[in-house]
Amino acid sequence: MNTSREIKLDLDFYRRNVKLCNFNMKGELILFCEAKSIARRNDTNLVCVYSIEAKRTKCQKIYMVPKESEVISITKHNKIWLRLNDNLYEWGLRTAHITMTLNNIHEVIIKIV
Repeated sequence: MNTSREIKLDLDFYRRNVKLCNFNMKGELILFCEAKSIARRNDTNLVCVYSIEAKRTKCQKIYMVPKESEVISITKHNKIWLRLNDNLYEWGLRTAHITMTLNNIHEVIIKIV
C-alpha cells in the first residue's frame, strides 16, 4: 500500500526550516521549525500543530520556543522534550505544563562515565 502523499502547509512565513516532526495519536502533524517572517529580522523557533484532512491541512496551534533551547524529541503523546541551560524539560502541548525532568545534564553524564 502506498501511503505517501504531498502535504501543503499553510504556515505563512518568509522562510521556514523544519528541524523535527512527528504525528500524534490523533493523526495531527507536529512540526518544530525555524521560521523567519517578513516583519521580523530574527529567526523564531516554532512548534506548529496541523490537522491533516483529505486534501487540505489546517494549522491549529502555534507555540513559540525559546531561541536558546534545543528541541530533542516530539512524541506521539503531545510531549516535547527540550534542553535548556543544561536541564532537560518535558513540555505537554495539551496542558502547556512544563516539567524539569533532569537538572544539570552534564553532571549526570560525568557521574555515569
